[in-house]
Amino acid sequence: MKIMKLNISNVLAKSSKRKVSAISVAAVSALALTSLSFLGSPASAAGSSVIKIGYISPRTGAYAGFTDGDAYMLKLVRKYYANGVTVGGKKYQVQILDRDSGSDPAKAGQLADALITKDKVDIVTATDTPETVNPVIAKCEADAVPCITTIAPWQAVVFGGGFSPAKLMKWTHHFFFGIEGFGAVDPHAWDQVATDKKVGVLWPNDADGQAFRDPVNGYAPFATKAGYTVVDPGAYEDGTKDFTSIITKFKQEKVEIIAGIPIPPDFITFWTQAQQQGFHPKVATIGKALFFPATVPTIPNHLGNGLAFSTWWGPTFPYKSSLDGTTAAQWVANFGKDPANKKLTWNSATPMHYSLFEIISAALKKVTDPHNKAAFNAAVDTLNMDTLSGHLNFAGKAPFPGVAVVPTVVAQWKYAGGKWSWDVVDNTTYPAIPAAHKIVPLN
Repeated sequence: MKIMKLNISNVLAKSSKRKVSAISVAAVSALALTSLSFLGSPASAAGSSVIKIGYISPRTGAYAGFTDGDAYMLKLVRKYYANGVTVGGKKYQVQILDRDSGSDPAKAGQLADALITKDKVDIVTATDTPETVNPVIAKCEADAVPCITTIAPWQAVVFGGGFSPAKLMKWTHHFFFGIEGFGAVDPHAWDQVATDKKVGVLWPNDADGQAFRDPVNGYAPFATKAGYTVVDPGAYEDGTKDFTSIITKFKQEKVEIIAGIPIPPDFITFWTQAQQQGFHPKVATIGKALFFPATVPTIPNHLGNGLAFSTWWGPTFPYKSSLDGTTAAQWVANFGKDPANKKLTWNSATPMHYSLFEIISAALKKVTDPHNKAAFNAAVDTLNMDTLSGHLNFAGKAPFPGVAVVPTVVAQWKYAGGKWSWDVVDNTTYPAIPAAHKIVPLN
């Protein structure tokens, strides 16, 4: 997919003129995550007395690491809505229809189509990478159904989805950070280590990789501005089994820093082969693959120790749920206490998934008819609220209409005492989060 090359300042200037109209403003066991679940009595969940919410996430496949906390998240959300919700003086039951995209873009789009045309949902939500988010958005935009999405760089969603100041998202609201959440943040961590300031990048041939490679709105301008030279060996296909040519290029260019957004299996392959071939950078800040504890421990010989990444959420973040007041620290503690999570570590994606439903709850309080899609969509466009994921401001219409952003800091994985954990190592861009220590070089 070709990414539009737009100047962000122009986007902001033009997008500020957006006007709201009346019709537009927008792995765990199968038993644990049922594909069709009722909140409240199934007998009462019928016809117009039911609010239907579709939830599409990659519970299996390459992106499954994003969703291992979904059973817990959905249990909490369903418990919250167990007694229904009152909208416009009328009581409604809430039904969540959760679906597994299998990390497959085509399947994600098909699921969205079925939810809209067959199940007649009022709202569709989707999460985890533009590959599986963008097809859902495309379907919702085509069918005029409110869509709320998260966990994909906003540029890959907006520009990668074919939107622009001349073609705004009419039915979609997206929250997460963007390429600047990596590019403007990573150099602060690199600055802590003496290097030759050469950064080797891993940009796959997918929606994320294309967005990050964009010469105008991509990652390189941030690194260059910070005084670093980017070494781009070219796009590689997801599922690559041999990274020798890329590793050789990095060695020839004397690269001492690695950055990128590979999917988990690809990074494990790359990093294992890099060590075998004698490539030992001093710093590695890797997005996507290193976000979650499902990936790092699987890298052979504890080679994940010391790897770093930009993170958007953790137990020390000053956030709390708008539904029940649970703080980030309490969320982590409660997750660990749940018997169903014995073999799981809390996942920083899970609170973002939870916030999809916080947004829905807030918007429902602003409408009189939950089945009026245009009214609901317009209500989301006015939200400026605190959530478990942080402060989300859709009303500000920046950096793009329909997008709300969250800040990031740099964290680093460590293996000690037989356990994996991570610490914040640079908080330059968000001082409200305490940094535990400086980044520890890999060699």
